[in-house]
Amino acid sequence: MPNAVMPDVRAARLARMRRSVGFTARMHIADLPGHRADSVVMVTATYRNGDEWKPDHVTELMKRIRQWCKRRDIECRYVWVGELQARGALHYHIALWLPYGSMLPKADAQGWWPHGSTRTELARKAVPYLMKYLSKGTHFDGMPKGARMHGAGGLDHSMRRARRWLGLPAWVKARSDIFDDWRPAKGGGWSDPDGVVIPSEFQRTWLGDGWGLLRVADYGRPFQADGAFSWLHRSPMHKGVSQ
Repeated sequence: MPNAVMPDVRAARLARMRRSVGFTARMHIADLPGHRADSVVMVTATYRNGDEWKPDHVTELMKRIRQWCKRRDIECRYVWVGELQARGALHYHIALWLPYGSMLPKADAQGWWPHGSTRTELARKAVPYLMKYLSKGTHFDGMPKGARMHGAGGLDHSMRRARRWLGLPAWVKARSDIFDDWRPAKGGGWSDPDGVVIPSEFQRTWLGDGWGLLRVADYGRPFQADGAFSWLHRSPMHKGVSQ
């Protein structure tokens, strides 16, 4: 079928994760006011067995770490990713940006991670350390259903908006800046900042051996969006868009 493709959902999901994790980590180490850290503490939290996982475990661990930072008047800036070990047990890699001389205590010894063991160490190259866990291609195989694959905290409002903007479809990014409030529309497509729903460029279709995507519209790219730092000015939202 012309203009129809079979999307690699797994690869697309991995690409979104790498984009989000990479952007957040780089913002935490950027030489910008309020975003520079002197050291990065890496925490690895591992389960004793592969069947102990619960969705709130990593949430509770990060809550304890945030409380520890708050008691010391430290801004809690972090990124974490989940990974399966060869034996099938899930573990988490957490990068925490701290002022020079600060060191997080061992989470298992503090009772913050009662599900197994933790390792805490200083890291010289935090971004490559994290990204290598998102490049193995087996990141989703055997993951518990509903498990979050990554998380982050400590970005300011504009950087959170920039990270969200990076995950938008290309034709939406080309029509908006980071503060434009585009949202997924019920039933498909996207709702623009004025609440007008614009259908997706693609439509789900059966290709004989699986579901694929058929291009049904091409809204063009009025701007070449080079990243979250292009800070595009608001443009006419529907120029060149046929509905």
